[in-house]
Amino acid sequence: MLAPDVPGDDGWRDPARTMASRRVCPAYEAARAGGMDAIYPVFARADPTFYDHPGRRRTLRSDRPFVVTGVEGWRRVDDGIWTYLEPPGAVLPEQGWKIHLSSTATDAEALLRTVAAPCVRDHVPFKHLSTESVRASSNGKDAGREGSGKFITVYPSTVDQLHRMLAELGRRTAHLRGPHVLSDLRWSEGPVFVRYGGFHRMFVDIDGVRVPAIRHPAGHLVPDVRRPGFEPPSWVRIPPFLQSLVDDLRELTPPAGFPEITGVLHHSNAGGVYTARDAGRDVVVKEARPYAGVTADGLSAVERADREAQTLRLLRGVGTSRLIRAFEALDHRYLVLERARGVPLHQAVVARHPLVSADVDERSVADYKDWALGVASRMRAALAGVHEAGLVHGDVHPGNFLIDDEGGVTLIDFEMARPAADEAPAVIGAPGFVAPDGRGGVAADAFAMRRLNLFLFAPMTPLLDLHPPKEAEVRGWVTERFRLDAAEEQALGFAEVSHPAAEADLDALIDAVGRQLVADATPDRGDRLWPGDPVQFDEPVYALAHGGLGPLLALHAASGRVPPELLERVEGTVRDAPARSGLMDGLAGAAASLDALGRPDAADAAVERCLDAPLRWDAPGLYGGPAGTALGLLRLSARHPELVGRARGILDDLADRANGWSDSPTGPVATGAGGLLRGPSGVALLSLALFDRTGDGALLDLAAAAIRADLARCAPAADGSQQMNEGWRLLPYLGSGSTGVAFALAALVERDAGTPLAAELPALERAALPEFVLESGLFQGRCGLMLFLAGRGTPSAARALQRHQRHLRLHEIPRREGVGYPGRALLRLSCDLATGSAGVLWSLASIRDGQRLTLPLLDLPPVDVARHRVPSPGGGDINGIPALSADARAW
Repeated sequence: MLAPDVPGDDGWRDPARTMASRRVCPAYEAARAGGMDAIYPVFARADPTFYDHPGRRRTLRSDRPFVVTGVEGWRRVDDGIWTYLEPPGAVLPEQGWKIHLSSTATDAEALLRTVAAPCVRDHVPFKHLSTESVRASSNGKDAGREGSGKFITVYPSTVDQLHRMLAELGRRTAHLRGPHVLSDLRWSEGPVFVRYGGFHRMFVDIDGVRVPAIRHPAGHLVPDVRRPGFEPPSWVRIPPFLQSLVDDLRELTPPAGFPEITGVLHHSNAGGVYTARDAGRDVVVKEARPYAGVTADGLSAVERADREAQTLRLLRGVGTSRLIRAFEALDHRYLVLERARGVPLHQAVVARHPLVSADVDERSVADYKDWALGVASRMRAALAGVHEAGLVHGDVHPGNFLIDDEGGVTLIDFEMARPAADEAPAVIGAPGFVAPDGRGGVAADAFAMRRLNLFLFAPMTPLLDLHPPKEAEVRGWVTERFRLDAAEEQALGFAEVSHPAAEADLDALIDAVGRQLVADATPDRGDRLWPGDPVQFDEPVYALAHGGLGPLLALHAASGRVPPELLERVEGTVRDAPARSGLMDGLAGAAASLDALGRPDAADAAVERCLDAPLRWDAPGLYGGPAGTALGLLRLSARHPELVGRARGILDDLADRANGWSDSPTGPVATGAGGLLRGPSGVALLSLALFDRTGDGALLDLAAAAIRADLARCAPAADGSQQMNEGWRLLPYLGSGSTGVAFALAALVERDAGTPLAAELPALERAALPEFVLESGLFQGRCGLMLFLAGRGTPSAARALQRHQRHLRLHEIPRREGVGYPGRALLRLSCDLATGSAGVLWSLASIRDGQRLTLPLLDLPPVDVARHRVPSPGGGDINGIPALSADARAW
């Protein structure tokens, strides 16, 4: 049975799994725990233009720091998020039982004093959040659920010390309150929680994603799983003083009269939203956790649930969700709501929007326009009813309108509702739907509704906050593309509609992107060379994908020049960084990049250190795994022929280990784990690169087998395209989607025109054709599709490429020196190769030159169409390179 999160919820919790968090810093760790995209709002707080480390957020004068006194001689480190306190001579084990304490704003300082005293007395290391704003953010409505509420962490060195500290801290804090830490077991007294986990920062790659790790008794690292519910590793013995609490939890059952939970609609730090049966009817149950999910106005989830119940009683369900009853259980507040028909607006838009399909005709565009105009009218009517009742909604965005199959509309989620006479600015809001001028009341709702009207046609609303004039430009594109007349523009609130920006000359655009890229460099920063995706703080400063080498390669491709001071700076980061194999995030990519940039000595030094670093077999693909390392080595084989043999040896090992790919040949792939960068298609690319150097025909068979493994994870979309199936979505992009598979397959067909897999190319190509693409980036956006189409040569690809080039302007953000491009989630700009301007620049330069038609370092040399397979006579050596083993050929 599914049931809501409650204090000590392990006996009847939602068993649905969430992705393991990924730790680069405490804020990154907490954000990742909330889901793949949760990191972006966290890293958007420090700077209005670029993603940046949360620790660099400007500290307001009103923000109070938390300070522990009486720790003279202790080591104190403050990273802007956590303050670490360690007594002299302390030696922590790698992992063990640790204590977490949570707090409300009122009790935080008292709790810290109370906890610090016994820790200092007994020389027990601990850490605490550094300031009140960080503490509030960690327990905010949008904070990740698993780690939310943690204010203090205590690191006992033994089980006996754990027991003593739990007993004392529970007794000392019994009068204080705090939210439940969902990943932990609650102690019998106070806001005190415990779990088994890592004390040191250790990591392991799972499906190409670096996650926090603990050590298995056998000696290898395994994920340090952090998800709601107390779930220690299977090999860990639970101490008797905790086992009794676990036993109590197992006996916990829902109180009498609690609705029968049938499914989960949504989880957040504030609680959950569930489908249920109540008194014989289908309902929705909305849960509010005590002391958790606090908004900027200081209201907890429980207080907002009470506000919502009061509001719904006033509105009586006219165009809005209808309240059936409200009740309290185990200190949680629950609202039982009539189950409204439909799906959230953003889902309805994705399902119907004609421009996300490969084939678009004007009839489908006109039909969608009619549907969107009808939905917009009914949404405005529902909101008007709220205003007529003397209220404002306060949080208008696509997730709060449900749309049924007939276009009917229901407005939901009235947690932030307030009297219309209250003109205070919005307290919370979805990016792109909050007025930047701070307007409140009805005017704030009206602003969000106008953005909703635009979202129906161009669902890229967060982008508009980066450059307010962009809204008029996007409106102009919508008006032109959907042929809106004057009355329709007026109904949607599209006043002052402008025409779409003129398409820039390709050379002029390349120049503008390059100028701005140089201007945006931050060589004075020790932790980065360019602002990019948040993942840059988890990778070397020089890294190709998210670090300094990507922009340098893009600038070199565009103009043949790079700023010498930036090149010297990145050389220094390569020289000083720890030895790490890998292409996109390691020294193989650094060596190949430096060689391409005319620094052979630095490249050779990087290669030597790369060869000394262990291969990362947990993620065998191109991004950071052995396949990418081998491909990077091949890029230097013209000067170092012996590297061909090293690369071939790596490929043989990959083939021998590939049974895992064939165990489950069909079905969804883990998010981000398929395609060119982290899936088998990357190994196919390595095989083809070695074929070009050795002529061994068995390598073509190996490439085909690897591509076939990725194709088995693709699924047909409604438009006839084949896209990577991640279970919860179909993905067309170059980095981890079907376009990356198509790139590898096209390279195979060029070398082996008779391969039966050639029949798969048209459906894969269709995935790259849609007119509307949310993001511009190289790995997961429009530019990756453009690069693939530029190398195809089919009429449909040529038309789609021209269309993509025209629509690239929708993503452009004018800047002082030129133009920039938004990164993932569209909340901030990015300069890196994977997600930002460097990737755009590389793509544009490649299309201009007609030579580099893939990601940097992955391009294969042109193939003579007359070239034929070279057999491996007698299974012997070819050009001095050992042929594939029989086991490898069988794979």
